[in-house]
Amino acid sequence: MVENPTEPGELRNPHRPGTGCARTRSAPARRCFAVLALLAGLTGCYARTDVAIPPQNVPGATPPDKPLTGILTLPRGNGPFPAIVVLHGCDGVQEQEQAWAARLNGWGYAALIVDSFAPRGIVMCDGQGGAPLVASPQNRAGDALSAAVWLRTRPEIDGTRIGVFGSSYGGQIAAMLTQQRYVQLFPGLLKASVNYYGMCGNPKTQSDVPLLDLVGEADDWFDFAFVKSCRAFGANLPPGKVFEMHTYPGAAHDFDDQMMRAYAFKGHLAAYDGPAASDSFDRTKAFLDRYIGSRAN
Repeated sequence: MVENPTEPGELRNPHRPGTGCARTRSAPARRCFAVLALLAGLTGCYARTDVAIPPQNVPGATPPDKPLTGILTLPRGNGPFPAIVVLHGCDGVQEQEQAWAARLNGWGYAALIVDSFAPRGIVMCDGQGGAPLVASPQNRAGDALSAAVWLRTRPEIDGTRIGVFGSSYGGQIAAMLTQQRYVQLFPGLLKASVNYYGMCGNPKTQSDVPLLDLVGEADDWFDFAFVKSCRAFGANLPPGKVFEMHTYPGAAHDFDDQMMRAYAFKGHLAAYDGPAASDSFDRTKAFLDRYIGSRAN
């Protein structure tokens, strides 16, 4: 029996401690120019639209009182495009999610960044008016499924090729969405899932949706043993389930975030790791191309 003391549906504070100086990023003006330079280097210019997403009825999830908000970005060229739902971490939509959207666009995928916090009036998981409860894993899973259903209605999107991506808290939700209870609600909706350093779930309830897990071996954020949890998950999966996992020696939390300067929070490190990031990008692209298929292929 797999020992999973913290199931994905129960984890409350799985990410970094918020925005601003807590993340020890550079000053806002310098950050803005750096982000623009990064995105330009990744992709050039892509179509971007702010969108409103109608919530779906998902058992166990409480939607916000207003439509979900999101940012839809499209690759160059004519659709319909395969699409990836991008899920933010515990500090809301940041440069990291925008960089991932741009990277996905460069690979030939549309990207929809879903903001689970703004419609609920919160900015981070920790200490903001009960945010862990308001933006619970179940609620965020409902948000992600609502976004995928909405994408399926869009003429510029290939509704048969939709996946999900997330890091940390968002990665936890991406992994959670591959559980049978969610896949059975919307059969065939999600074709693949990518989990960057989020917890893995119960292998006994895993669906057939392929899952990729990427984690740093030095990642012990909030004392969670990410590598141990996900290795146990993979070792105990029923036959025939697709699960790929790769770990990076010495890499810490946020190793893929090119805008992240190293910082410690309660003794836990978060830091960008260039070689780990580069390798993980290659693995993510290959995984998505294999199970979804980029229009650029």
